[in-house]
Amino acid sequence: MVPRIIVDRLARVRSKERTVRTAWGLARTAGLALAALLVAGLVDWAIDRRADTPGAVRLLLLAGQIGLWAWAGWTLVLRPLLAPWSDRDVALWVEARHPELHHGLITAVELNREGADTRGMSAELLAATTRQAEERATATDFSDKVETRRGRRSDLVLAGAAVAVLLGAVAAPETAGALLARVFLADREIPRSVRLEVETAERVCPSGEEVLLRFRARGEIPPGATGLVRVEPEGRPSESYPLTPEGPGVYQARVPPAAVAFAYRGWLRDGRTRKAGRILYEPRPVVKAVEAAVLLPGYVGARPDGRPYEQSRPRGEVAGPKGSSARVTIEVQKPVVKAEIETLGRTSPEAPDAVLRRIPMAIGGDGRQAEATFDLRLEESTYRVLVEDRHGFANTVPPRRGVVIVPDEAPKVALLPERFALPGEETPTEDSEIEGAPIPLGGAIRVAYYAAHPYGLSKARLAWRVIKGGTTADGSSPSAEGGAWKFLPLGEVKETEESGPFDVRRGKFRHSGFRDAVEFHPMPSPDPARVPGGLEGGGCFDFQTRSIPGLQVGDQIEFLIEAFARNPELAGSPGRSETRVKAFVTQPQFVDWVLQTLRHESRLRQLESRQRSVFAPEGADR
Repeated sequence: MVPRIIVDRLARVRSKERTVRTAWGLARTAGLALAALLVAGLVDWAIDRRADTPGAVRLLLLAGQIGLWAWAGWTLVLRPLLAPWSDRDVALWVEARHPELHHGLITAVELNREGADTRGMSAELLAATTRQAEERATATDFSDKVETRRGRRSDLVLAGAAVAVLLGAVAAPETAGALLARVFLADREIPRSVRLEVETAERVCPSGEEVLLRFRARGEIPPGATGLVRVEPEGRPSESYPLTPEGPGVYQARVPPAAVAFAYRGWLRDGRTRKAGRILYEPRPVVKAVEAAVLLPGYVGARPDGRPYEQSRPRGEVAGPKGSSARVTIEVQKPVVKAEIETLGRTSPEAPDAVLRRIPMAIGGDGRQAEATFDLRLEESTYRVLVEDRHGFANTVPPRRGVVIVPDEAPKVALLPERFALPGEETPTEDSEIEGAPIPLGGAIRVAYYAAHPYGLSKARLAWRVIKGGTTADGSSPSAEGGAWKFLPLGEVKETEESGPFDVRRGKFRHSGFRDAVEFHPMPSPDPARVPGGLEGGGCFDFQTRSIPGLQVGDQIEFLIEAFARNPELAGSPGRSETRVKAFVTQPQFVDWVLQTLRHESRLRQLESRQRSVFAPEGADR
């Protein structure tokens, strides 16, 4: 059995050596771990300066460190600590460092261990050797040969690592903390001397227009510092543009007009945008079509459903009488959320056009149509249409149209040609136009006329006066001045099924007899839902002169027709026909004039017949 003193001395050596080995292994493991952390942090810091460190790279760095830690812990700490180190191994280790033992220690250990083969050996010699080894073990501390410099190196390594960590924490605590957290895959940003952020993460811009990219910058930025912006269009190579200062803490980059969406990032000194900005393109709204309708004033009348009559203006140009309104309808190539009409005009002759009114437009269901109604005003000469989409983009070239208030004029009135029924004719024909027929004293004057107004007729009257002292009946000017004008209101006559439609060429209804009187007839609308009635009218009646007192042969009567518009502002401005003058003659003079006129007409007809026969083609029926 190995003596107790030897066993204790060997155990002390074993314990001390294992302690030193463990400390040295731990120190080297810690040093390797800190070095790996430093390398991983530097790699992350360097990559992150230009772009986000890919997650795969960070995961690979962490996996590499874990592998290094496992290898170092096993190789440098656990394996030496767990490796078996028997008394024989320790005795050999001591013999190697104490040559003066002359192998006595290993001999005592080997021969005194349990189960040692001592056959053929002298018991006295074995006891003497053991006693000698025991004496030397008592006198010698074998553990002093354990190399303690490894312990000091361990302290130095640990102290160096601690100093490195302390320096990093003191010099850049935020950076060191962020890098350490990122090593373990924490979602932390690495602090930089410059912090750069896009002003808007995602923005929609008008297609085909220059884009201004703005960035907010904070940190240590020297005056005049510039950076770089990288633009990555979808499906196209990336492009770079300079990042220049716009104002305090604001930087900008200009991107030429394009229509392809792109992502972008900015770099300024050691700072960069952490998240990419994105620009989407959207076309501005464009008004494709402008149509207008003029809503006529109330005096024109109303349609059967009560709505005012209107006149279409396909191109959007508005022109209507005073008191009208305009309904403007537009079509846009894309949905819009806002539409309005601006009316323009001059407040003074020298002033330029100015916006006088803004009229909101009602937008249709799909957002592509809009409509507004506004009244016409004298001071407004133009209107334009502005639209805006959901992104706030307005049309760059608003369509512009004219606005005109058309002066309302008096009705147009014309006397129809005079016709005379020839012998054998029941009623006058178009071939029996005879101008300048005199009137037998006390006879009637046939008056036929036509009147029209674009916004409707209201009434008509006959204006007449007697010219005393006339000497001729051939239509020449009388020698004496006429008297005061007198007026005869003309009653309105309605169309009936028996009368038939009105014939404006005759001033009568189709079924009217020669002597039937139609004093005034405003023609009804052919389409009441679209066209107002009373735009045309006329009449044909006999003006009886027998009741005019004091008429004498040689006197003349001058007459005309006045027609009034529905517009109340024209109540004192009727439209007037041309005047006619009729001379009063005796009955024999009238008969003589008729006979002469008939003979004249007969000669003209005979001459016309002869001319037809002369110029007729050969072989034709003459």
